[in-house]
Amino acid sequence: MTTRVFALLFVIATGCHHASPPPAAVVDVPVPSLPTEAPWVGTLAAVQIAVDSGRFARADSILAAFAQSQAGTPDASESVFWRVMLRADPRNPAFSPADARAALEAYIDSDGASRRTEAAVMVRLLAISDSLRAAQAVQRSATDARDRARDDELQKLRDELQKTQAELDRIKRRLAPVKPGSE
Repeated sequence: MTTRVFALLFVIATGCHHASPPPAAVVDVPVPSLPTEAPWVGTLAAVQIAVDSGRFARADSILAAFAQSQAGTPDASESVFWRVMLRADPRNPAFSPADARAALEAYIDSDGASRRTEAAVMVRLLAISDSLRAAQAVQRSATDARDRARDDELQKLRDELQKTQAELDRIKRRLAPVKPGSE
């Protein structure tokens, strides 16, 4: 009986087997290329590294070269904006409030300025900074003048005290009893 069961199972298994369909045709699909990174992304990263390490002149030269090579593009305008911003950074060894303000105003007046609002805000911030710096200078000058006047007054009082002490010493010597035998 087991042989019959095996034979029956064998017949069923081989009888149910259908021929597999032919494989589907392989279609060549082009591999998509990765999008290339815009040149501005790498340039800005290099500028940020230079600025973070305090190399402002290097950052400026990177931006200048980019603006020249990409002239007429929105990224070139962005490069010009960042050059101006670096000139307005007080950490920049070449920083001067007057130069920074002049650069910002020139940028605002230029035709390709895409960040006029940001530059105008920076001009106003520089104006506030200048007024605070001027007020601090006036206050420092007044404090220095007051300190000099106080020092002069103290010196005058010391001199008067020294003269008075000398006069007292002279009077003491004159009023001191004469020692016998010193005549």
